[in-house]
Amino acid sequence: MLDPHELPLPRGQTAVLALLQRWATREGYSWFLVATTPEEKVLTTVEKLDGKFLVNLPPLSRHYRRQAGLPVAHLLLGPGPQGGRWPYALLADKKLPGEAMKRLSPESPLRWLAYREGAWQPTYELVPDERGGWTWRLVAEFHRALLEEALHHARRGDWPRLVGHLRTLGNLPAYRGVWGQLQDIRKRVQRLWGDTQLRSPDGQWKAPPWRAALEGWPKTPLSPVGMRLWVEAGEGRPRSLGEWLEGPCG
Repeated sequence: MLDPHELPLPRGQTAVLALLQRWATREGYSWFLVATTPEEKVLTTVEKLDGKFLVNLPPLSRHYRRQAGLPVAHLLLGPGPQGGRWPYALLADKKLPGEAMKRLSPESPLRWLAYREGAWQPTYELVPDERGGWTWRLVAEFHRALLEEALHHARRGDWPRLVGHLRTLGNLPAYRGVWGQLQDIRKRVQRLWGDTQLRSPDGQWKAPPWRAALEGWPKTPLSPVGMRLWVEAGEGRPRSLGEWLEGPCG
């Protein structure tokens, strides 16, 4: 059994979403719980969950437990804490006793958190896609807020803020569902601001603002297949919970 200090840390939000999607939809860990724990108690939380559910087993031990019909669980920490709290996801192939878990379904999407407006809030949800698989999309409330902000800047003709806002959107993990929502925002904003009829203060646009805004946007949806998921040696960041605790942040 691995020591809780050896729990690996994902590279970022994009990696977290890729891991959750793989575990929940391809590997059968369809029961889930998403929560946060105080930063100073993260090791205690990991040790407690490991003691109850053996969340830090090596792959071969997981295989034998599944063959024996015993519950198998995964614990995934977010890339790091913010606002004094650290997000985590507990996944299992069976409902774990004493935990308020849900089972992934179209009616019960897995929602992952992002730190925004001073708190960890549900931001991404894993839902069925039109091709019969699963994908991530932004929760409706967040998608609507991003769209409304973009339309507000476009109506006012505040191009610097609009360009800055859209460039920020280009940094979101653009899995198929998120990518489609971003394209919806782009199309609605472009219809509002136009391409040729709107004029700059000096006359006709030489380069419409949307061109600069979309320079960093992904051209196609992001795929979780083949993605680098864990922090690696030489990157200058903690690779495990133990390294984080031993470093200046811990």
